[in-house]
Amino acid sequence: MNYSEQELEEQNTEIKKNLAYVFIPIFVMLICIGIYQNYSLDYKSERYIESKKIEYQGKITAKEEEGDFTRAPRFMVLNGTNKIRIPNEIYYQIEIGDSVSKEKGKDSAYYYLKNGKVIIQDCNKVIREEYLKLKIEK
Repeated sequence: MNYSEQELEEQNTEIKKNLAYVFIPIFVMLICIGIYQNYSLDYKSERYIESKKIEYQGKITAKEEEGDFTRAPRFMVLNGTNKIRIPNEIYYQIEIGDSVSKEKGKDSAYYYLKNGKVIIQDCNKVIREEYLKLKIEK
């Protein structure tokens, strides 16, 4: 099958038009979902409540990082099974054998270091501030 340059150009134009019909509505929907998540009090409230339901406690049995760059996610493993993401500043202060506790319904996690020091991390600070900011505005 030999197509002329004009036929190929027409097919190319038709394909581009059909792809635009498919991807433009998807793009618009993604923008709408993003706007809803940023400015919805219900969404922020649900996210904050869910984050307060998280609880964990135990001894740190391992420390892991995904990659060897500054913003790489860092994790602590509790009791050999529970893998929890933690901020960099906490990651570099804790050691294997330290204990950690975060109670259900609380925003803070407590890290009990072997040297007797206790680090308190506000786990829900960003989520709580976004929620309260929207709550005050409405």
